[in-house]
Amino acid sequence: MYFCSMERRFKFIYGLTICAIVAYSIVQGYWLYSRYRMSLEEYKSELYSMIIACAEEELAIRKSLPHSPRFYGNRLRKTSEIKGDDVVETWRYEIFALDTLHYSLPIPKGADAHTYLLEYIASLLDDHPAELPEGLEYFVFTCDSKDNKDMGTSQLVEALNRFTVDHQHPFQKERLDSILKSRDIAAQSVTTTKADTMIWQPSMQTKGSIWQPVMQVSYPYDIFEGQVVVVTTAICISPVIRKMAYTLLITILLSFFLIFCLVYQILTIRKQRHIEAIRQEFLHTMIHELKRPISTLKMCVSFMGNERMMQDVESKQKILSSSYNELDNLTSYFSKLRDITFCDSAEIPLVKSRFSLRSLIEECIGKQNIPSGKEVRMEIVAEDDLEIRADRMHLANIVCNLLENAVKYSIEAVTIRIDYMMREDGMMQIAVADNGIGIAKADQRYVFDKFYRSESAKDKAIPGIGLGLSYVKLLVEAHSGSISLDSTEGEGTTFTIVIPQKDGED
Repeated sequence: MYFCSMERRFKFIYGLTICAIVAYSIVQGYWLYSRYRMSLEEYKSELYSMIIACAEEELAIRKSLPHSPRFYGNRLRKTSEIKGDDVVETWRYEIFALDTLHYSLPIPKGADAHTYLLEYIASLLDDHPAELPEGLEYFVFTCDSKDNKDMGTSQLVEALNRFTVDHQHPFQKERLDSILKSRDIAAQSVTTTKADTMIWQPSMQTKGSIWQPVMQVSYPYDIFEGQVVVVTTAICISPVIRKMAYTLLITILLSFFLIFCLVYQILTIRKQRHIEAIRQEFLHTMIHELKRPISTLKMCVSFMGNERMMQDVESKQKILSSSYNELDNLTSYFSKLRDITFCDSAEIPLVKSRFSLRSLIEECIGKQNIPSGKEVRMEIVAEDDLEIRADRMHLANIVCNLLENAVKYSIEAVTIRIDYMMREDGMMQIAVADNGIGIAKADQRYVFDKFYRSESAKDKAIPGIGLGLSYVKLLVEAHSGSISLDSTEGEGTTFTIVIPQKDGED
């Protein structure tokens, strides 16, 4: 009941964590998107100001060019006209340009030349508009008051300046394009157009998508005539990204850190679940492993309590032998549990002595319980005996575990070959090879981990708790040795143990 309750809690935490990650990602993504748009607008304003500055520079260049001797004058008139129920006001701009080389006018003594010329030309235009003298050009521009709402004194002066400059030196888009390039602005196009009305102020339009924007900047280089230059340029994203680089970097780092913490929390919970499952499996397996020797010992005790059966010497010896074997199994099992609790192989106490390796292997072979229905053949390949120095009990546990695994992870018929030798480098080598089911490549790197069991072993319902090989590795490393494996799935496995023999006497 408790385990089911914990399972529900784990699932709830998983769901809550995933929802938190998704919600955080959405909010963070929206914030980054908003920050990107803000940075994009800032960059567009900067780029717009740079393009306008280039247009102003082009205008200044034309102003600095030599001008022909001309006198420019202007006057502004306002007329009203009733159309239906509305009164429509119309502004009339009159500009005249007098070429002083072709037309000279005597100025009375003491008169202001500029004022005199303005009055003379105005009267001439009023009295004889169709009889303009050679060298005098006359321009008229009209607009409704609603189209003239941006007009002020400064704007009118600027419009007159642009008109006179353009009249003397017409606008050239090639010149503006070269100025744009000098400012590292790659314009897609620079075109001129004529508007239906007077355009008093520059303007900006953005086209394209948010990720591939294109900006069009309109600049009126001749306000009276409605002449406008349109600069079209693609807005490069890289400067925008550079502007928000620090924000982006900090956001990404914090996001990764938070997501890492949440994922680490999930992995920790999964590990705790795995440990809990291993604990449950370990308890069940341990109870199962202890049942058999305890049942055998109970049977032996019952036999010993029967005086008539105790008089049978042969049966008595078998019962005593079985009791000793089961007690040895219990001792070995509890030794394994004790040793596996050590955090470091150096903590395992060793009692080294010299003994015959062949007799130890034969003893281990004799201890194996062969399941009914399995044909197992064990043979020692080495012909000579070998005297070695190690902890006899621990080495026996090593060999017994390897033999037990070879029997357990095999088909109905299995052949186990045990070979040993003393290498030239003073290392004692033991190899245990079988022709069993083998170990998959994906599982080979984990077989020495505590409590690890492959999926194939679980699917085949092979008993065990995943401590055998980790226990073997722990004991081998306690002897300052090493263990390796060579396995092919479906063909068999070979475990090779190497233990040094030149470490002096204890």
